[in-house]
Amino acid sequence: MSSASLQTLQLCVGDLQENCYLLWKTGAAPAIVFDPGDEAERIRAELAARKLEPAAFVLTHCHGDHIGGLHGLKAAYPQVPLYVPEAEADWLSKPMKNLSYFVGGKVTAPPADVLVRDCEILKVGGFELGSIHVPGHSPGGTAYFVADPSGPPHLFDGDILFQNSIGRTDFPGSSGHEVLIEGIQSKLFILPDETIVHPGHGPETTIGAEKRGNPFCGLK
Repeated sequence: MSSASLQTLQLCVGDLQENCYLLWKTGAAPAIVFDPGDEAERIRAELAARKLEPAAFVLTHCHGDHIGGLHGLKAAYPQVPLYVPEAEADWLSKPMKNLSYFVGGKVTAPPADVLVRDCEILKVGGFELGSIHVPGHSPGGTAYFVADPSGPPHLFDGDILFQNSIGRTDFPGSSGHEVLIEGIQSKLFILPDETIVHPGHGPETTIGAEKRGNPFCGLK
């Protein structure tokens, strides 16, 4: 999905069909890579095909299906910083915390270069990412808002809000539906209705569509 000046590419990767996203500006090389969960070589190939250079690897949270491509990517681009929600920084090295242990894996990732907190403006690669902390699915769950002066804004929200659904809240480290729903309604549903939501699994949607029709957290 693309807009007038910002371009995005959704890559469904790994056994759990996690969505990794590339974000870049029309005619520019720097790109943000959100949640590279697996298939590092494929992600590298997609960057190369578009003549893009990663400016940052940015995580919405640190479950194993969202971090599995990081070793390969950091080996290829060692200078590129890794942005990680502060509350989950130690999950990168602990398969039991990132839950990969419970599905027969031992996924780890390199350590964070930058710890992300709520309500920060991250300036990297010519982008400004606004961090929005919404716990519930995981303690550090963070969405990133990116304005586009020539089109609708974008929200990269991991496993917080999906099309017609919300993230699971029955995992170790989750804090219940009520916490997640309250965070979605108070922090995400105040964004412009036309905001394009790029979730960690499944198809893209908009804030307006989820406010109107999401059976778990919709307002209308």
